[in-house]
Amino acid sequence: MDSQKVIYFISILVCTGAFFAFATYAFLSKKPINFWAGEKIPSDFVTDVKKYNRANGIMWLVYAIGWLIAAVIGLFSIEISAGITVVLCAGIIILIIVNKLIRKKYFKNQN
Repeated sequence: MDSQKVIYFISILVCTGAFFAFATYAFLSKKPINFWAGEKIPSDFVTDVKKYNRANGIMWLVYAIGWLIAAVIGLFSIEISAGITVVLCAGIIILIIVNKLIRKKYFKNQN
């Protein structure tokens, strides 16, 4: 195994760790977690905080697993892993959509 692949693996693993940390925080938080930086979601906006946070935790966990797969593949082929990471970066759009669906399901009608 060459050093380039090991450095690449460690770099991707750092990103993976951040997403696993987001997932863990979501699963353990008693208050509604936020998706956007600086956002504070009052508990009375959410119908079921535990289920809302669990849904967000699952979203981040699935995303983290994608990064973990990319990291492991990077040990064998950086080129294939790089392609996967590009798709994962574009997948942020999917995270935004999933987050909107989670909010639609668990946010109270704010009219």
